[in-house]
Amino acid sequence: MKKIVSLSMVLVLMISISSLAIADDAGVNPEDDLEFDVETENGENETGAPEGNETEEPDGNESEIDDDTEEEIEIMNNTLGAEIRLLQLEKAITKNLLKGERAVAVLQAMGYNTSRLETILDEMRLVLEEVQAANASANDSVQQFVDLKSDAKKLTTEFRETIKELLSDEKIKELKEQIKEIVGEGLQNYSKKIQNRIKQFNRNQIHRLYGIIGVTNESLIEAYQNGNITMEEAKSQISKMVNMMTKEKKNQIFLELKKEKINKKDYADGEIGDAMLDFGEREQNRSQNRSDKAKNENGNGNGKGPHNGK
Repeated sequence: MKKIVSLSMVLVLMISISSLAIADDAGVNPEDDLEFDVETENGENETGAPEGNETEEPDGNESEIDDDTEEEIEIMNNTLGAEIRLLQLEKAITKNLLKGERAVAVLQAMGYNTSRLETILDEMRLVLEEVQAANASANDSVQQFVDLKSDAKKLTTEFRETIKELLSDEKIKELKEQIKEIVGEGLQNYSKKIQNRIKQFNRNQIHRLYGIIGVTNESLIEAYQNGNITMEEAKSQISKMVNMMTKEKKNQIFLELKKEKINKKDYADGEIGDAMLDFGEREQNRSQNRSDKAKNENGNGNGKGPHNGK
C-alpha cells in the first residue's frame, strides 16, 4: 500500500512538472486550418484533424475561445511567450499565403476565375502585416493575438469554402497534391527564430522549476540548450530528482506546482474575458480598415506577395 501511495505521488509530480508552462514548437492552429481539405464520411478532413472552432457562431453571436487558443495564451504572461505565439501565427499565415498563391496559380492555368480567392489573399496579407506590427510587450498583446488569429481562421475557412464551390472533391485532391510541399527559405527562417526563442523560454522555465524544487543542475539546462536532450527528457530527469526527495518535500513541491498551474489558468481565463469584450466591434473596425486600405492600395496599383520573415 505504501508503494502504491508513493508511486501515485511520483506520477502526480511528473504530471505537475509537465504541466508547467512550457513552450512547444508545434505552432499555432491556423497553419492547419488553411489546408483545403476534403471531408470524409466521419466528418474529419483528409489530414484527420478536426475542424477548428470559430470565435463567432454562424448567427453572429460570440462564443468562447477554443481550447487550443486558450492553451496558447497561457505562456503569453511575459514578453518572450507573447513573441513566440505571434511569431508562430506569423509563420502560419505566411505558409498559407504561399499555399493560397500556389492554388490560385494552378486554378488560373486551368481556366478558373480566381478573383474571389485573390481578394481573400489580399485581406490575409493585411492581417499578416498587422501580426508583424503587433507589440509582444504591449498590455493588449493577448487581445491582438486572439483578434488576428480569429481573422486568419475566418479568411482561411472562406478560402477553403470558395475552393470547394469551384472544384469537385477529386479536383481538390489533385490541387492538394500540387501545393502540399511548401517550405521556402522564409519559412525556414521563421522556424529557426521560433525554435531559438522557445529554447530561451524553456530555459527560463527550468530555472523557475529549480527555484521551486530547491536544486540546480546547469548541465541539464546546457544539454537542453545545446540540443543534446529534448524538453521531455529534461522534465523526466527533473522528475527523477524530485523522486529522490522526502515525502514532505514532494508535498511542498506538489503544492507549489499546483499553485503555478492555477495561476496560469487564471491568467488565461482573465485574458480571454478581456479579449472577448467588444470583440465584434473590434472585428468590424478591423474589417473596415482593411477594406479601406485595400481600396487605396489597389487604386495606387500596388501589388503584394507574402512576407517571408521579418
